[in-house]
Amino acid sequence: MTTTRRFSPRLEARVTGLIYLCSIAMGIAAMILIGRRMQAQGNQANFVAGVLYTGMTILLWDLLRPVSQWMSTLAALVSLAGCWMPASWYKSAHLGNFHLFGAYCVLVGYLILRSRFFPKVIGILMACAGVCWLAIAGPGLPAAISPYLMVVGLIGEGALMLYLLVKGVDERRWREQAHQPQ
Repeated sequence: MTTTRRFSPRLEARVTGLIYLCSIAMGIAAMILIGRRMQAQGNQANFVAGVLYTGMTILLWDLLRPVSQWMSTLAALVSLAGCWMPASWYKSAHLGNFHLFGAYCVLVGYLILRSRFFPKVIGILMACAGVCWLAIAGPGLPAAISPYLMVVGLIGEGALMLYLLVKGVDERRWREQAHQPQ
């Protein structure tokens, strides 16, 4: 896969991490506001979190394309559906956005595991986050377990976000994988 880049993959990864951090912060703010019965403000924060998560999804799609363009595109489409699909569609399909975000995290975890420019542990943690989001979305989960799964999910996504912010990607290995046929 040959690409012409205007800036380095490491810089792109760090910007992705920053947007990811802002998205997570806005999502948490939305949950707090809605929990305090400030629905309008919570909805606004949730909208901003969705916009940020969309930007992060697009940047992460670009970073992971050298691993598998098809799989990276599928993951991005699943994430975008999770951000923007109307709630009425979820209900008719018996889904929730946690199902989609769980699938997205599993796919991203798989792509990271197959990459040569991320540590494998980040992929494992991201896949674990996806499994946790899927479990939370599943029926019959005891309420006592849900907070623990939420913490594990946040640790998995947080590990990727922190790695992107602090280290970026191994640029040499990213370029090597980007220039090999898929």
